[in-house]
Amino acid sequence: MKQLLQADLYRMVKSKLTMVLLILSAAFPLFTVLIYVGLRAISSIGEEIMDSVGFLTANTVIGSAYSLTNNIGLVIPVMAGILVCTDFTSGTLRNKVVAGNPRTKIYFSHLIVSILYSVVMITIYVLFTAGFALLMLPYKSGFAVNVVREYVFWAVTGTMSFVFMATVSTFFAMTFRSIAPTILLTLLVTFTLLILSSTLSFTDYSNVRHLVYFIPTFSGQFFSLTGGSLIGTAINALVGGVSESKEVIFAEGIGSFVFFGTVNTVLGVILFCKRDLK
Repeated sequence: MKQLLQADLYRMVKSKLTMVLLILSAAFPLFTVLIYVGLRAISSIGEEIMDSVGFLTANTVIGSAYSLTNNIGLVIPVMAGILVCTDFTSGTLRNKVVAGNPRTKIYFSHLIVSILYSVVMITIYVLFTAGFALLMLPYKSGFAVNVVREYVFWAVTGTMSFVFMATVSTFFAMTFRSIAPTILLTLLVTFTLLILSSTLSFTDYSNVRHLVYFIPTFSGQFFSLTGGSLIGTAINALVGGVSESKEVIFAEGIGSFVFFGTVNTVLGVILFCKRDLK
């Protein structure tokens, strides 16, 4: 496993895809911030009003940095899937199997690299985004009682959404062993989750709010929304008098990412072990 992981990590570092994504991770934030700067310049809304409500400020840019459907949000999962697929197109994967490496270890090696690739890239992107936004745009402070806690929740759930998508793109790459279906299906999953999440966000889902835990990208945001948590509701039903907290809701959101990521991984390993690599 160690040798497989080292080889896959080396291939990731040397890949041209990594260099391209690093460039995009700096270019996209700069481009986005410049657009906001331009919109502020031509907006008819007074600067005091914009800054007081957080409109066209650094808050908006930074807050959307982890979105799976913004510029880099669409690119990272796709790139992770393509990176896995290059192991097939180069014939390296077949050589690994012929050399006697268990398929389970091969799969997990690719999965670990995909997750590391996604986490490192989104972290770099977020840092560039925050840097450019704070440098060029005003920041509305004092918007939360506990800013540190809110940003920790935001960063962890945002990162976990890309970890989850890494399991999705790896699943498609290892199952279909082709770049085209990996790209298309990864994007399809992303936009499907976006549509479902957006629909629930703008509707009264109070009667079925616990169903959101079956939508990973929505449940990861659920800690910041009003409403109850599944665990808190259960405790209240059993013993009563227990208040639900953001910490509990946050933990449930992370649990949803872990659960669905595990499901993707188990199914992926089973299918990959049964596939003929000829």
